[in-house]
Amino acid sequence: MKTLSLDGQLRTVATTLMFTVASWPLAARSQAPALAQSSGVSRPDAGAPLRFEVTSIRAERPGGNESSNRQMLPGGRFVATGTTARAFIRIAMGADDNRISGAPNWIDTETFAVNAITANHTEVTTPQQFQQLILSLLEDRFQFKFHREEVAAPVYWLELVKPGKPGPGLKPSAADAQPNMSTNTNGGKTVMRVTNMTMTDIAAGLRRQTGRPVEDHTGLAGKYDFQIEWSRDEAPESEDPSLFTVVKEQLGLRLQPAKGTAETIVVDQITRPSAD
Repeated sequence: MKTLSLDGQLRTVATTLMFTVASWPLAARSQAPALAQSSGVSRPDAGAPLRFEVTSIRAERPGGNESSNRQMLPGGRFVATGTTARAFIRIAMGADDNRISGAPNWIDTETFAVNAITANHTEVTTPQQFQQLILSLLEDRFQFKFHREEVAAPVYWLELVKPGKPGPGLKPSAADAQPNMSTNTNGGKTVMRVTNMTMTDIAAGLRRQTGRPVEDHTGLAGKYDFQIEWSRDEAPESEDPSLFTVVKEQLGLRLQPAKGTAETIVVDQITRPSAD
């Protein structure tokens, strides 16, 4: 779950700590929390919903210099600074910004600092548990209510260029490889590193980069590794390849535009949290 501090960046599912930090929803690197090593305090009951037992929220001063950061620490402690309500919604729901509607403007402009501890200091070990906690924070302190709507939307189908023939850059993972997905942007270039991921995972990771849902239609089973680098400069004179070009030439895949549906989170209610 990207160690990530996460935009650019939900998806998505992992059981190892490395994968948890590298791919936590919806999260880009500035949006994802960093997961500390487990202190071995208390493990969550699979059937019991996780909630914060103690929560302190402070509204930060407008125009302040607080950096945006979120961390899940040992002993079930969560700390956040410089975080908007929209960022919390994005993380909790695993939704991109353009899939969140109906919210007031202040969710983008006002930031909050949070210091919270899970009940019984229960450790958080999966992306799903972390999302559950952030949703409970929104519901308890922001009076957050929502509903989901499916709307028609453009999507991409991730397909093989040549049936049954992946490109040279898409390599089967070693049996003992640790799952990991990270995306880093430096200047106008972006590097994406993937280890031990299924094509469904890869499609989910590409969603953040393309700005629309990506569906796996490759038919490829197993798990794969790759590293690709592309330019975000879309100017015609740019000599650096685009994401679509490197995916095709190096991975033997293509992002084919298609019609589909996307889930939208409609905010029915949200209020500023009361002072501690």
